[in-house]
Amino acid sequence: MTDLVAQPGYEEHLPSTMLDDSDEPEEGRSLMTYGRDILVVDDNDTNLIAVEAALAPLGRKMVLARSGVEALARLLEQDFALIILDVAMPGMDGFETAKLVRSRARNRATPIIFITGLSWQDEEILKGYELGAFDFMMKPVRPEVLRAKASVFIELQDRTLELQLKADELRTAQNRAHERELTMQRKRFEAEVMERQMEQMAEADRRKDEFLAILAHELRNPLQPLQTAVEVMEHEPEKPVPGRVRGIIKRQVTFIGRLVDDLLDVARFQTGKLELRREPLSLDKIVEEAVGDMRVQAESRKHALSLEHTKPSPRIHGDPVRLVQVICNLLSNAIKYTPPGGRISVRYGQDGENAFVRVSDTGKGIPADLVPRVFDMFVQERVTPDGAGGLGLGLGLVKRLIELHGGTVKASSDGVGKGSVFEVRIPAYDEHATIPVQKDVVDDPTLRPLKAVVCDDAADLRELVAELLRMKGHEVYVCEDGAAALRVIADEKPDVALIDIGLPEMDGYEVARRVRRAPTNTDKRVRLIAMTGYGQAVDRQNAMQAGFDAHIVKPASAEKIMRALYGTPEES
Repeated sequence: MTDLVAQPGYEEHLPSTMLDDSDEPEEGRSLMTYGRDILVVDDNDTNLIAVEAALAPLGRKMVLARSGVEALARLLEQDFALIILDVAMPGMDGFETAKLVRSRARNRATPIIFITGLSWQDEEILKGYELGAFDFMMKPVRPEVLRAKASVFIELQDRTLELQLKADELRTAQNRAHERELTMQRKRFEAEVMERQMEQMAEADRRKDEFLAILAHELRNPLQPLQTAVEVMEHEPEKPVPGRVRGIIKRQVTFIGRLVDDLLDVARFQTGKLELRREPLSLDKIVEEAVGDMRVQAESRKHALSLEHTKPSPRIHGDPVRLVQVICNLLSNAIKYTPPGGRISVRYGQDGENAFVRVSDTGKGIPADLVPRVFDMFVQERVTPDGAGGLGLGLGLVKRLIELHGGTVKASSDGVGKGSVFEVRIPAYDEHATIPVQKDVVDDPTLRPLKAVVCDDAADLRELVAELLRMKGHEVYVCEDGAAALRVIADEKPDVALIDIGLPEMDGYEVARRVRRAPTNTDKRVRLIAMTGYGQAVDRQNAMQAGFDAHIVKPASAEKIMRALYGTPEES
């Protein structure tokens, strides 16, 4: 047997993977593994045969190595249940071999039994234990002792493996249970989400049905007096229409027009396409126009409508049409929810840097729980004195229009039956601010008679518009489709043509494009007006791109039609 001194230079014969730390375990994760075979390392073949014979009854395969380098090479090929390691070997002794074995993370727990033919010294035993030895034996080795010790280590390792397998099975079972729980939770969550969605859809469907029912009610209210007025006129067709009947027709048509405008404005808000046309103006003009528009409606319900203001009247920078709409909506709300004979007051003025308009009534009041939601769209909980409710659009539009003007609106009420107060506040106009003033480009609509074409596939509308223009002294040609309109425009050379967009076969856009492309022998350029039910901003843009000079939305008043006839043409 050789002595215990390791010979220099053995490192160059080691497998490279035994000399690096590439297999070091990550923090919190063990790479230690166990095998079933036994590695016997000794430079003496007789000793190898003796150990192999002693351990044969264990039923484990023996892998023999005659040097430390060869032993390390075998460890790269496989893992072992036990290593029997001779200490005194040439080149690399057992201690150096054990040190390198223990340097690999996956072999740090592999049992090692040192065997030597020399007597053990205390320092050598300590060194062996420091290097990870599990036991020490002297040569000659007694087979039964070696077998007993090896059997203990192998059995311990088997128990460790069993525990690992049980732990793995437990982890797998826990993971499966966790996955099942997650799956069940996901299914419960999806079921809850589906249930909420179904409830929301049911609620939306219910609200839609309610909205349609209320819309039908709101439309039938003005349609009934219109139908009755027509029947009154047909009863005595030779007599002039009484002024009272004309007033009823005008009020109800105006009501329907406002209802349609409110519905369209909601769509414009939802798509972000509602634009303001702002200009410096006096609040006097806005309030007086709105009160004038609503006074007849208030008087029809025997309301006392009062108006007061502070001096001087504030100026504001806003869209006059939209601000009149705001105050009309507030007054309409007050009239609707105030019993006949009630009082409605409008007070306006300036408070600091803000102009304000305050509409008060002695009506039904607002429940405390409804006040925070009264400006939401489609809120219909309030009940009018006649048992009906509105569409829930008017106050919602008020809030959004005022916010577009940079202002605020609030509602207050002392409770049911104690009336309500609505106050609008918008910034006052700074006289020193540089704000472009929008000029009125419409001339006086009492100018010279025009030669006009009216093209619409709706016969009643076509004939009524033509009759209106004839009553104003204009020469009118009518046609019901785009092809006929092109022929009349080419033959008669009219001053203006009112053309519907939704025509059959050839729509109004195509008519305008063909008119603009057609050669002409005169300097006269026909003014094209799109008179249509398509009222979105994109519809106006499309009309201008097609070659129209103006765009008016049905239903249009006689004044609006007349102003469109003489308006300054816009460039296409």
